[in-house]
Amino acid sequence: MEGGNPAAAIWICDVAPLIASVPLEVALRPQLEPGAWDLAFRRRHARWLPRWQTHLRVARVLAAARAAALHPGRSHVSAQAYFEHYLYRPGGWDFKLNLFPLPERPDPVQSWSKTFRDQPWLRVKSDYARLCRLGGRFRFIASLREQYRPRLVLCLGQRHARDYLRAFGFEGSERAEAWLQPADTMRRLDVYEHGQTALVLSPPFGGPQGLSSDVLLDALGTFLARWLRPEDFPALAGADGSGAGRLPAGPTGPVGT
Repeated sequence: MEGGNPAAAIWICDVAPLIASVPLEVALRPQLEPGAWDLAFRRRHARWLPRWQTHLRVARVLAAARAAALHPGRSHVSAQAYFEHYLYRPGGWDFKLNLFPLPERPDPVQSWSKTFRDQPWLRVKSDYARLCRLGGRFRFIASLREQYRPRLVLCLGQRHARDYLRAFGFEGSERAEAWLQPADTMRRLDVYEHGQTALVLSPPFGGPQGLSSDVLLDALGTFLARWLRPEDFPALAGADGSGAGRLPAGPTGPVGT
């Protein structure tokens, strides 16, 4: 998972990481605490950060959601500033995770089967996906959601709806439709509510049928703000994340227990 603050009110979930930001041997080990885009991470990936368009679009949505949720008079943060200083930071306003822990192409120079030729449970990609669904991965995500109880989970890509609902424990929840139409373009959102959490399934952040324009992304953020409150965006120490302390524990203990 990309990480951030699991105690945050808003979570973002994608199907898989966009890139292999950690070595493969690290990605295959369980993580008892989430990572984060702290100052050290940003320095290591400074060359690549401007190219990560999906994360830039996530930052735009979150900046718009924050602006809509705040009381009048609170200073707004631009999408670029959110991306550069606040996105996925430790102790911050959001938390990012993925249904499946490995990128679609973990090694850019060889196939999946060759990358995992010495890993029998991973060698066949469909076996890996089944292991995540029926093994510990999806159960872990559901337990994490139950532990921290975010107000809102934004899931990217409606064609993976079944996996999202299973992973977050929303199977059997009633679906409601909402529509974004900030201009001439309409996009459908699927909304589910269970307990204290809303799960919003959006189109992917790219492609001809996705959310790629600033107008649509801003509209999505404004829509999401209905589940958020001003206190979900407290003042943060150190815009680069260096002033944040240890991540707060959830209602039932630290991450991963």
